Formats: sequence, C-alpha cells, structure tokens
Amino acid sequence: MTRGAGERGTILVEAVVLVALLSLPVFYLVATLARLQAGAYAVSAAAREGGRAYVTAAQVDLAPGRAVAAAGLVLDGHGFTPEEGTLAFTCSEDPCLTPGSTVRVDSTVQVSLPLIPDFMAGIVPTQIELVSSHVEAVEEFRER
Repeated sequence: MTRGAGERGTILVEAVVLVALLSLPVFYLVATLARLQAGAYAVSAAAREGGRAYVTAAQVDLAPGRAVAAAGLVLDGHGFTPEEGTLAFTCSEDPCLTPGSTVRVDSTVQVSLPLIPDFMAGIVPTQIELVSSHVEAVEEFRER
C-alpha cells in the first residue's frame, strides 16, 4: 500500500463542505441586499406618488387619504405591507392646496431583514428604516 492511499478522495468532501460554508453567507448577503434595494425603491416611489396624489386632490380634506392610498399601492407593488410604511405631509402655505405652494411628503419604510429569528431581536437589528422625501408643487392655475 502506498503512502496516502487511505486518504484518497477526501479533497472532494473537503471542497463540498468548504463551498457550502462559503456560499451560505453569500446567498444571505444577496437576499438581504435585494430586500434593501426593494425597500429603497419603495420608499422613494411612495413619497413621489403620495405627493402627486396629494396635490391633485379636489379638496384639502381628501388629499391625505388619496396620498396614503397611492403610497400603499406602491408599497404593495414592491412586496411591503402598508403597515410597514408611513407618510407625513408638510405644506408651505395654509390652506395646504393653495395654488403655487408646495407639499413635502416624507415617506418611511421598515425593511425586515430575512431569516433573523424573533428571539434575537434584542441582540441584532431585525429591521432597517429607510426614509425618503419628495416636494411636489401645487398647480399654479388651480381653482381655489
């Protein structure tokens, strides 16, 4: 029997184990980055569409509801629930939809990180908060 004959084929086993150990963190990183990118698109689009829906409302009291509904559709389209996002509105003039004024919409989305169990919530962050702002102008020739 030659030297090392008893270890024949072990490099294959070692290579399989090594590839598995190295590829799992890479897959987790890719999944996490994909979820964060979806959140970044969602928070930006929710602020933009919320602002557009707000300034095109016929009445001031209908504007927040329209904006929240538009933002909810955007969040849903990116895989988030409306409960994971919030909108805040700031008007440059009072009343809010005065022609020529602006409306600032601040959107926030809570992105849950994948595969983190609930019992680790106090040890590692389980969510990342993404924030975006959009300023939309009210049409200059809008009826008062």
